[in-house]
Amino acid sequence: MKVGILVHVDKDLYEAIKEAHEQGFDNGQLSMWNMDNYTDENVEKVKRACKDFNFTITAVWCGWSGPAEWAYPKGYITLGLVPPAYRAQRVNEILRGAEFARKIGVTDVITHIGYLPDSPFHPDNLGVVAALKYICSVLKKHNQYFLFETGEELPLSLAYLIRDIGADNIGINFDPANLILNGRGAHPVTALKFLAPYIRGVHAKDALQPVIPEFKKVEVPAGEGDVNYPEFIKTLKEIGYDGAVTIEYEIYKDDRNEQLAKIKSYLEGLVG
Repeated sequence: MKVGILVHVDKDLYEAIKEAHEQGFDNGQLSMWNMDNYTDENVEKVKRACKDFNFTITAVWCGWSGPAEWAYPKGYITLGLVPPAYRAQRVNEILRGAEFARKIGVTDVITHIGYLPDSPFHPDNLGVVAALKYICSVLKKHNQYFLFETGEELPLSLAYLIRDIGADNIGINFDPANLILNGRGAHPVTALKFLAPYIRGVHAKDALQPVIPEFKKVEVPAGEGDVNYPEFIKTLKEIGYDGAVTIEYEIYKDDRNEQLAKIKSYLEGLVG
């Protein structure tokens, strides 16, 4: 395993990768939310940056347009592919992201699909299955994989969804903190063991369990929350995972770079 970083593309792509390199990383995922960034010019910038800094893009995280309310309860009706009103539009946007990934030589594309209904017979569940069958069929032609970013779905519901889609180019980018932040009930280590056959990527993020009655979502640096990273990394080794452990750190304060260096050192000590 190697420790990487989620590169948020809110600036020039070359400069974003250069910054990750200067922070000591040699690999990472690209987080793409602005559809205007899917250009051939940016393809060349990414290729040039990866060559100049010996940097590897392990996956492209594909965002989508439209409303996105991450806080309870509006996430149920705004996030991912679950809301029917935005589904077709977002399918096309994910496929645009996959095309960009293809052009830069990346096989894995990731996104949140939203709060999947627990019942496999719910119309929204059936609609998501159909949408993902289509996405996977397109990606299959180009030897690419679709990965679920965990967090909104119950682990059991996600496993059933993967079975119902029936594709062999589908997997999971496991984010342990999202299970905590969304109150999904499963401890990250337990869920990791359960979903082990599908894991192709991992986010290193940490959080505190929401407390009644505020239910406030609180992210903290990896190792300072309720994930239990020593046990989490130990379990990754036990299930045979040897991919990237990608730091996703969404706290933007003046000491961000210092915190990233601390998290990187902490995780590298656990990874060995």
